[in-house]
Amino acid sequence: MILMYHNIDEKAGFNTVSAENFERQLRFVKQHWQFTDMDTYVRECHTNPRLATLTFDDAYYCLFTFGQGILGELDIPVTVFVPVYHVGSDNCWDEEEPEYQKIETLSWWAIEQLSQNPLFTFGSHGMTHVSLRYFKKEDTVKDLRESKEIMEEHLQKAVNYYAFPYGQKRDFGYATPELLQEIGFKAACTTLWKLNNLRGNPYRLHRVEVRPTDSLEDFQRYLTSKPDFRFLKQQIKNVLR
Repeated sequence: MILMYHNIDEKAGFNTVSAENFERQLRFVKQHWQFTDMDTYVRECHTNPRLATLTFDDAYYCLFTFGQGILGELDIPVTVFVPVYHVGSDNCWDEEEPEYQKIETLSWWAIEQLSQNPLFTFGSHGMTHVSLRYFKKEDTVKDLRESKEIMEEHLQKAVNYYAFPYGQKRDFGYATPELLQEIGFKAACTTLWKLNNLRGNPYRLHRVEVRPTDSLEDFQRYLTSKPDFRFLKQQIKNVLR
């Protein structure tokens, strides 16, 4: 299982889970699954359905102010996906969304500091947080390659993972598994809802998005209920889109 968050803060809000709920959710998962880093998850997820790994999209500053303290206390690794052009800025791509709130993104200095923490892995979320369905093939290659190279220059380490902006099937564009592998990524995360990746392609990893309105009871129910209604909803979306 790959958990997907965006932002955490003292109170829940736009794309934001409260820090209290975040910690309670992680404690629940830790009781029933085995948290691991992305490297181990990609290597072993096909054989171990009890593995869990944590991801954050958009690289918000909350990871510096809240995240590293909570994750350090619980000893939980995390992979953070960075929209490179928007480092040190905000979530301007969300401005047309209902109930939009501006959220600050990490600076390069903060990313470099966090990257020295062994619990933190950084991956690419593309250059501009634009769906790849709008790109020509050559533009797709440029976006993927540049985002990886710029991050590697700042971090002085390999950037092995990618997360598709928006992440549904229509957002894959020309970024085939073969192209992602050729550019040097080891795996890629989608926003396609599913609790495990036992039979999945490592360049089309499913995730479980945690919403700001999810209570602990909601969270526990959709991780353990049969049938998984969010998975069924995802299947309908796959057909319609």
